[in-house]
Amino acid sequence: MERRTFITSTGAGLLGSALGAGSILGAFDPSKLVAKPSAFNRLSANRSRPGGGQALSTESNDLTPYAGPWGDAELRHLLRRTMFGVPESQFLAAQALGSMNAVVDQLLACQDTTKVPLPAKLASWVDNMPKGDLQDPAKTNQTRLMAMERQQIENWWFDQIAQENLSIRQRMTLLWTNHFVTGSATVNIPGYMYYYLLLCMQYALGNFKDFASAIATSSAMLVYLNGDQNYVTGKNSFVNENFARELMELFTLGINFPGTDIPNYTQADIEQSARALTGWQHGNYKQTPVAPFTGILWDGTNGNPNWHDTTNKTFLGQTGNWGLSDVIDIIFQQPDDATATPPGIPAGFPAGYTSAYWASQKLYQEFVYYVPNPSVVDAMARLMLANNFEIAPVMQALLTSAHFYDVNVVGAQIKSPVHYIGSLIREFGITYPAFDPTDPPVKEVDKNGFNVYTDTNPTLSIVTAAILNVSQGQELLNPPNVKGWPGGENWLSAGTFQGRETYSNSILNNLFVNTKNNLALSFSADSYAAQIANDTTLSAEALSQSLEDLSLSFTLGPLESGDLDTDLQGTYKNPNYQYNTLGVKEFALYLTSLPEFQLF
Repeated sequence: MERRTFITSTGAGLLGSALGAGSILGAFDPSKLVAKPSAFNRLSANRSRPGGGQALSTESNDLTPYAGPWGDAELRHLLRRTMFGVPESQFLAAQALGSMNAVVDQLLACQDTTKVPLPAKLASWVDNMPKGDLQDPAKTNQTRLMAMERQQIENWWFDQIAQENLSIRQRMTLLWTNHFVTGSATVNIPGYMYYYLLLCMQYALGNFKDFASAIATSSAMLVYLNGDQNYVTGKNSFVNENFARELMELFTLGINFPGTDIPNYTQADIEQSARALTGWQHGNYKQTPVAPFTGILWDGTNGNPNWHDTTNKTFLGQTGNWGLSDVIDIIFQQPDDATATPPGIPAGFPAGYTSAYWASQKLYQEFVYYVPNPSVVDAMARLMLANNFEIAPVMQALLTSAHFYDVNVVGAQIKSPVHYIGSLIREFGITYPAFDPTDPPVKEVDKNGFNVYTDTNPTLSIVTAAILNVSQGQELLNPPNVKGWPGGENWLSAGTFQGRETYSNSILNNLFVNTKNNLALSFSADSYAAQIANDTTLSAEALSQSLEDLSLSFTLGPLESGDLDTDLQGTYKNPNYQYNTLGVKEFALYLTSLPEFQLF
């Protein structure tokens, strides 16, 4: 595949025009870069990728099972899309499983948390609840502690990403934190964010309808979208519509019915469902002595006052004394022929199709391409409905489909910052001090008498800060707004590309090893190369190709491939090549500077 043709043909997004004239790409003459034969190049040379904003042109446009060759290229594509970079050891472990279906089964095994348990609890301090007004200046110590604890949760999650074995769980978790969006800066309370994150891990491949219901009553969501400010007291109503609106617009339905401009709901539906959702409070409301991380419905039971609206509401064509479970049920019945909602939808769409399509579209954008293929998403939605909104069967079909392995799908995604950093850490064998999930932040007292909390793993904090800074804004558990990170072409620009290159240069040159600040983010060129069997006895060309295969979805053209081979020979370019550490380091620096390293 001529990946330069791909890069320059994808319009405003993928590197070509994102970097602009006179930029890194401007220095290249694509006519001189003829790609080597690719195992994936099964289509004719005139099949090109469309520009940004268009769905990919593919041979299969449904969930027809893949029946083509199953080799290293196909396996690496599957692993790259379902994990955050693929160390050679994990590639070999997957290879040993044999078939595509066996590998996909292993990746999806985390759907059964009894067989693949959730990670061990972060620390006992996540169950501690802050007391009083957090805006009170006297609470400086508490505010500082919570900021450090939120950082520890980010570190813990990235550690789960970095240590993940053959599993899709963490990739799914990132997707759901960017779908059912909350934000740690707004929620503020560390324990709320921790249990929200666990919820996203728990339902990673679970039931989408049940997931939506569970998220609605999580304390993090109640705080983030003001569900705790939505209540009635006697004759007075303080109805807040934020969550009711986003529940339909962003979480379960979308604004319009798929492929049409027909609205899925009205402003009246927002208002009526907001009334049905009144009375929910997050667990710490006024230090109420209840389970602190589960939302509580104040409906006059369990000693709580009645803040829930018990009058009839008409929502999406149905009238009754609705509550949360009713709202979820009605949403997941759309379109509803019995109530003619939404009006104008043609016949032939089964009940629940709208939510199934909305969820399937998000899955497609995450694992195939950021511009959905409507035909494939339709097939995914109907399969989800046939399985009562279970996510796992849909992912099983998608990851074993001919569409997923299409030549135009391979390498078509841009790495998000967390995917970029994850692939750098995992594929290049970057090490950092072991994360102790039970170790609380260390407290000291400054000269003003305030507490100062010291990070117990500052190296991991450097990594999570890099995820935020390297590409302008992917702070774990803190998307920019309720719509989440837009992704796709938005991840790269001239500035962000240079930021990524600067970071990779810094880490590969061990600039984050500093005993004074207790930093130890370390790269060993020898350990990196040792992932490849017989690395010290291979020719420069063979070792170079093996390391390229480890990290790149594309087969390079002769210019860059030759440069990488030369880099492996070291500074003096000895024609009688022998393995040398400096050459491997130069190779790694050049490889991570390539545009291809941004794609997967």
